[in-house]
Amino acid sequence: MSKLSFAGRCLLLLAMSACWSLPQAEVTAEALKQQIQERSGKIKEFRAMLNDPDQTVRLAALDVMLKSDDIAMRELAYGVGFSSADETMRAICLSNKFADQKLISVKIADIPNPSDSQKKALDEWGGIYTFDVSSYDEKTGQFKTSGSYRKGTGQINGTRMDVSQSYCNGTFKLGDGAVLGGELGCKGSWAGTFEGQIRLQ
Repeated sequence: MSKLSFAGRCLLLLAMSACWSLPQAEVTAEALKQQIQERSGKIKEFRAMLNDPDQTVRLAALDVMLKSDDIAMRELAYGVGFSSADETMRAICLSNKFADQKLISVKIADIPNPSDSQKKALDEWGGIYTFDVSSYDEKTGQFKTSGSYRKGTGQINGTRMDVSQSYCNGTFKLGDGAVLGGELGCKGSWAGTFEGQIRLQ
């Protein structure tokens, strides 16, 4: 089965919500069509606001949509926001998305000629370095981490994330879309540097 486009997924969600919002006896093809058309119009309207030439309009629309209980609206906001050329929008999306993360996974890139300590780290991590986010302050961007040898602190600053733990420190920055790319620097039996990516969506 081919993958649905983002717009397709939104319309599917809207169709499902339409089903739930109508009494079962009143759910007809025509009613669903009307619901979809109405919601589709709203989505187009908000998408236009997210791309408005005026940054204040873009940021206001992003704020309203990210706070919405409507899943389709939130996902649209993240989709447009993370891909925007506006760094402020990207920073807001990162902060909001990070607030929902309980576990951060850094997928380690291939290392052509790993040292013994790098091999040990990769074996123990299974190629993915993970840590729990135990708390996050959206106002300051500061967070705390936990896990086996992962206790530490971190900071979200604009489109950048820094983390400092018992054995590893890392700096990651938003690249394309909702992907943070960067590097871990570790010591002890894990000594070495490890390039990796964090996917938030």
